Amino acid sequence: MRQFDAYQNPSPEARLIAPYLVVLSSHHLHGLSEVIVAPAVNDATRVIGDLEIAVEVQDAPLTLVVSELFSLSATALRRRAGSLVEHEDAIRRALDRLFTGF
Repeated sequence: MRQFDAYQNPSPEARLIAPYLVVLSSHHLHGLSEVIVAPAVNDATRVIGDLEIAVEVQDAPLTLVVSELFSLSATALRRRAGSLVEHEDAIRRALDRLFTGF
């Protein structure tokens, strides 16, 4: 499991709104049982502010909502769907904005 990997949302109910979860925790932190993820939601037409990023996972247009990050057991993420590493700069900017305000 690597930083910026997208996984199918393990919750069937939540998957209707957020089909994928994107790992934001660094893969260099070994031994953690939890990872920090952000949901990639279906509403790709409404990117609002600096904390949302338009992305695609398996050709589906989505919005990565960095402000809604949460922790999840790493074992819950089983079906890798791709990587958003090409959006690394935008994701890092959104995280900086979220935690520093700048």
